[in-house]
Amino acid sequence: MERKFKRAPRNLFDKFSLYFPYSTVDVVIRNNDSFILAKRTIPPYQNKWNLPGGVVFKTEKLAVAAKRVAKEELGLTVKIERFLGVYENPVLSRHDISHVFIVSILKGKIIHDFQSSEVKFFKNVPQNMVPYQKKIVYDAQLFFES
Repeated sequence: MERKFKRAPRNLFDKFSLYFPYSTVDVVIRNNDSFILAKRTIPPYQNKWNLPGGVVFKTEKLAVAAKRVAKEELGLTVKIERFLGVYENPVLSRHDISHVFIVSILKGKIIHDFQSSEVKFFKNVPQNMVPYQKKIVYDAQLFFES
């Protein structure tokens, strides 16, 4: 049975960011030597390419959050290949502490939700990408090569 997690109301979510970092997950979805990025339609990083990701809910395990994000944002069921590491983005607007997983696609047809205008496979890091996520992709590419 799939567990549903409670989302915070937007006003509380925004207030929280004034005082505390967010615990998040990002997923590097690989397909051979390519990876998926989505072009954001919302702040932060509007109109930049980014990895699928999201906030971890209370009592949600990190791996479960990574799979949920892939399903919600892209319509994909994924298999976790490995945990890549923890990456931090301490900026004034929002401080994320991201737990990053490399995953592969088990099934599903790629879609995008309201947070993105398009989704594409890339072999190289695009110039117009969320800055701190570039290092994540470079690190993931090392794993692809091994």
